[in-house]
Amino acid sequence: MNSRVGIKDIAKKAGVSKGTVDRVLHKRGNVSSIAREKVKAAMKELDYIPNIIASALASKKSWKIAVLIPDSENDPFWAQPKAGILRAKKALQDYKVTIDFYPFKDADPNHFNSCAYEILSKQYHGLLISPTFLKEGKKILKKCEERHLPYIQINTFLERKSKYFLSYIGQNSYDSGMLAAKLIDFGVDENASTMILHLEKETENAKHLVDKENGFINFFSKKKNRKINIIKSSFGNVFDKKGLYEYLKKTLEKTPNIQGIFVTTSKLFHIVPILKKLKRTDIKLVGFDLIDNNLKYLHNDGIHFLINQNPKKQGFMGIMNLFNYLVLKKNINTLQLLPLDIVIKENIQYYLEKKEEEIHIIY
Repeated sequence: MNSRVGIKDIAKKAGVSKGTVDRVLHKRGNVSSIAREKVKAAMKELDYIPNIIASALASKKSWKIAVLIPDSENDPFWAQPKAGILRAKKALQDYKVTIDFYPFKDADPNHFNSCAYEILSKQYHGLLISPTFLKEGKKILKKCEERHLPYIQINTFLERKSKYFLSYIGQNSYDSGMLAAKLIDFGVDENASTMILHLEKETENAKHLVDKENGFINFFSKKKNRKINIIKSSFGNVFDKKGLYEYLKKTLEKTPNIQGIFVTTSKLFHIVPILKKLKRTDIKLVGFDLIDNNLKYLHNDGIHFLINQNPKKQGFMGIMNLFNYLVLKKNINTLQLLPLDIVIKENIQYYLEKKEEEIHIIY
């Protein structure tokens, strides 16, 4: 291949003007079928490689991407994917890419549907979605496929067999549950109890939470030499501080030998002051994500382990992959699993460096 071949060379070979070659390359203006075939033949003979990046910059076409993720007002975790998306938007500011946010209430499947159908009623070229609700998510993804709308999933993975499903970017939720169990297993005695705590309303309808729970349970079921009692529990409204306090108090009174608690979301910080008040700081705590409130308790030993889901990277990669597919016509890896990072007090500084990461567009 000869990447140094330019428009001037093609025009000379085809016996046409540079303007004609430009119109053929960018599919604009009136070009006769004879001239078009001459240009194509010259391109093939000269082994011309188009500069896709330059073409994208020169193109007058604009691209519209919709983002359907939970609102960060109720769950600060979602501020991080949004930050990653905004970084990608900044990186693509010269490429006529518009990104519109449709934040939905994280515990309201009806609001998820409402936002999704608003997106589907408009003309978007691509969608970045976290299909938090299993039933509703499947229906919306099917609607996207019917409308030929390419989409990428982040944080929650609903398996699809469609050419319009481009990729899932995030962790393997089942494996993260297995990892959480292994971390708790280090710190509990034989015949002790552990607790899986979902601080969400829609637990059974949230595939990523069910996957984490299954991974956690299956880890201990495979350890034939260990008998650990697992208590599955849910409390939907973390803003009901009194209710959450009473719930944990009764649970610990009923099962006082609980030595480990696994919170399946980023909301672990809600239970730390309650356990301190109940004088149960002996319980090993494992949860997710480097949000400020979790980090505060990680620093003072209230939280023992956090599993970093790289939410900012999920958002950034989601938009960049849509750009690569839509604009640069690149093939996208269907499954882009991010590593399971174990964060503790002793290594937290490596994850909190203030340096801005360099932004690279992978062509």
